[in-house]
Amino acid sequence: MQTDTDTRYGTVSRALHWAMAACYLLMFATALAWNLNEALKPLIKLHKAAGLLLLLLALIRFFWALTHFRQRPAGGIAVKAGHLALYALMFAVPASGMARQFHSAFGNAHGALAFVFFLLIAGHIAMTVLHQRRGEAILQRMI
Repeated sequence: MQTDTDTRYGTVSRALHWAMAACYLLMFATALAWNLNEALKPLIKLHKAAGLLLLLLALIRFFWALTHFRQRPAGGIAVKAGHLALYALMFAVPASGMARQFHSAFGNAHGALAFVFFLLIAGHIAMTVLHQRRGEAILQRMI
């Protein structure tokens, strides 16, 4: 098992990253599906289960990142700010989804937070592609 280094993410970081990426894809796909077709509303059960799993994975990932902070690949202020925003939304989106179940006012923000999260993830992917095209081995850090 590889550990995080200053040039590459280790096995645990990569597994958490890609497992969560797959779950987020499922989350966005199920939400889009039932919003486009009311008959697919039963997908909400899968959406909620995946949301709880993502909250648990986010907690694990956050504590893993904290305990391995000095061993992670370096990045500038924009990278750090982007990752901080991603982590914040990893918690805010499922928390607002859970609040929605209890008819809390914070639950009203769930859709908007999820949309902002989607845009931030799209930006994260776009920046990875941009840096990769510039010849920087950014993607290789995570695969």
